[in-house]
Amino acid sequence: MGKENSYSNLDFLSEVAKKISERSKGGNSISQDEVHDIFKRTLETVTDVRMIESPVFLPIFIEQEKEREGFFIAKCPIYRACGEIGQTEEEAVEKLKKDIDLYNKAIIDTERKMKMEEMIKNVFPKGFL
Repeated sequence: MGKENSYSNLDFLSEVAKKISERSKGGNSISQDEVHDIFKRTLETVTDVRMIESPVFLPIFIEQEKEREGFFIAKCPIYRACGEIGQTEEEAVEKLKKDIDLYNKAIIDTERKMKMEEMIKNVFPKGFL
C-alpha cells in the first residue's frame, strides 16, 4: 500500500492546517501563494509521485536548417511539442534536453495540482470554498 492510500484526505488537510498555523504564528499574515506552496509541499510528502533523474534513451533527429545555414534543429518524435535550434548539433541537443526536462516537470506539477484539487474537492462540499 502506497502513501497515497494510507493517508486520508483529512490527515492531509490536518497536516496542511498545522503547517499554516505554524507559519502564521505571531499574527503574521500568510499570502495565497504561500498557502498554495504549503499545499504543494505537503502533497509531495503524502503521495507516491516522485521525480527521479534516470538516463533514458530517446531517438533524437537532427537536421540542418535549410533557411539559415549553420543552424541545426533537434527534435524528438516522442516529445512533439519540443524542438530546439542550435549553432551546432551539440547545442541543439542540449537545448532539446532542457526543453524536455521542463516539459516533464510541468506535467508532474500539473498532476500534483490535480491531485491536490481532487483531495480538497472530496473533503469540502460543493460551494463551501
